[in-house]
Amino acid sequence: MNHWIITNREIGTRNVGGKKVEFVADTRREPMPTFRIATFKPFVPGSVPAKDAALDAAVALIPDEPVDGYTELEPDDNPTSVNASRRLLLSLYQTMTEAPEAKGDTLFFIHGFNYSWPDALRHLQRLHELYVLPPESPIDRIVYFTWPSWGQSGRYPSDQEIAWPSGLLLGRVFAKTVRFYADFFRPSKGKRPFCGRKIHLAAHSMGNQVLREFIRQVAPVRHLHVAIFGEVLMLNADLEWHALEGGQPLFDLHQFCDRTHVYNHHDDDALHISEATKNSEKRLGRHGPRSIAPGVLPPRTVVVDCSELGSPDDTTPDTDAFINAARRVLGTSKASVMERLGDHWGYLYRPEVIADVYGVLKGHSSGVLPRRSAKAPGLYSLGAAE
Repeated sequence: MNHWIITNREIGTRNVGGKKVEFVADTRREPMPTFRIATFKPFVPGSVPAKDAALDAAVALIPDEPVDGYTELEPDDNPTSVNASRRLLLSLYQTMTEAPEAKGDTLFFIHGFNYSWPDALRHLQRLHELYVLPPESPIDRIVYFTWPSWGQSGRYPSDQEIAWPSGLLLGRVFAKTVRFYADFFRPSKGKRPFCGRKIHLAAHSMGNQVLREFIRQVAPVRHLHVAIFGEVLMLNADLEWHALEGGQPLFDLHQFCDRTHVYNHHDDDALHISEATKNSEKRLGRHGPRSIAPGVLPPRTVVVDCSELGSPDDTTPDTDAFINAARRVLGTSKASVMERLGDHWGYLYRPEVIADVYGVLKGHSSGVLPRRSAKAPGLYSLGAAE
């Protein structure tokens, strides 16, 4: 099994056995004007190498080439016979079509602030363990967008300057995906089977700024208004709390997905620090939306307030399959000190949040997801077991 990486980090070359080999150099820490595609072969859980350089062995850059269309692709073509986005999109179509029942969905993930290239690879491995390996999750493949964050906690302004153009570049990726749908399934090609699976989109923290600029780029283009995404997860979003209101780019998010879930935690210290030192605007991922009055937020937007969660290591017996799956995957590992103090990474450490995400990705309605308490139309509080 391989996952996919899309990146606008710097690409370099080096001599290996007398041949020039490309690799992610990532020394300049600036958004490249083009993107590259790579595969990532996940490690067996517990076997992730400690040295950063050893992680690169799991990454293989796909040869790049200009792609102006996808009409020549056939459903049973060998993906390795083509390059660039042709290989990515054809391979995803095949793996999603051939996946077993209850699996086969794809998760497109945008990471947040303070992720170096090795950090991003470790994060992708963690997502694999939490959201691909468990049979309770419908995810079978991850497409991971890693933008050239500095990977340094003191580089917040620099990362923000990189996140915005990275979101604009992501608009090009989306446009190619829409073109693939149009070319690959055009009537002149005959009736080709749809895979019947979904592509979901998740963004964490500053990754939601990348998401905002992506929507700003594609929303004005009418032919790109295609709901390619199933569920959208805005996880602890480092955005102003009015970012989803009318007049803001993300108010058009519903044009591109089936449903949006906004996860927030009032004790999110990472966003609290951001408010106090970077931008005094209240953050969406900490306070939730400024208003949930009818018509203020995009249609089919659900807010999940995680502020009432207790200890991340709660082991109260439960009959819910999703919470038990989350606990099984987390195993005996304890939540990191950062999560205990920060409440910013619940989707990686808190079984209640992970279980809730499983249910969302499965398409369950808010009314049947356990631990959710309705506080108002479209607003739910996520709590621990009673």
